[in-house]
Amino acid sequence: MTDGGLNAIVRVDPETEAVKAFALPEGSGNANLNTGSFDKDGRLWFTGQEGIYGRLDPASGKVEVWNAPRGRGAYGITTTPSGEVYYASLAGNHIARIDVSTGEASPIDPPTADQGARRVWSDSKGRIWVSEWNAGQVSVFDPAANDWRSWKLPGDEPQAYAVYVDERDTVWLTDFSANAIVRFDPETQTFASFPSDRDNANVRQLNGRSGEVWGAESGTDRLVLIETETGE
Repeated sequence: MTDGGLNAIVRVDPETEAVKAFALPEGSGNANLNTGSFDKDGRLWFTGQEGIYGRLDPASGKVEVWNAPRGRGAYGITTTPSGEVYYASLAGNHIARIDVSTGEASPIDPPTADQGARRVWSDSKGRIWVSEWNAGQVSVFDPAANDWRSWKLPGDEPQAYAVYVDERDTVWLTDFSANAIVRFDPETQTFASFPSDRDNANVRQLNGRSGEVWGAESGTDRLVLIETETGE
């Protein structure tokens, strides 16, 4: 996990429950660490909103940090099935592809200005789905075609926070304005909404496994589960 208080990556051993912290290199400053994603070689790439991204090799314990090419904002991060790593920059209004060999990040600009790209998730085809906080949109970048498509979430003034793509390539998002988890079907280009039964749920992260989508309700201190077969 990324630990903003310790300015470190922290690992918990599930067998022994031992906790080990991997501190950022000296001189990294307060990174305001955000999100992590493992590449195909088992290295953890992570972001820091103060304008850094980095890599931890768990085998050696080595932590490396790079300055984000456009400064502050590095936020959500994802790894594609082929092993490419992309992150979103909320303050920078872009996504970026990291060369996992050199560590160099190359910004990619969405077509909507000031959209507030917050989190990213890859589908099975390596397309990058982006939750756009300011624009209230979900967008997808296809690296193979080098093109974008965007869809506005339903309702008044939506705020798209988290995004997750399940095993069927169905896209799930969270909408703070609607207090809901939202499903987007790319085939039919339609949305379905699953509101929380508590106010101010504020789901900041989504994840899942086959047949299940899990949301972390930061406003209620609980996890919620949607069974995708039944929609409950």
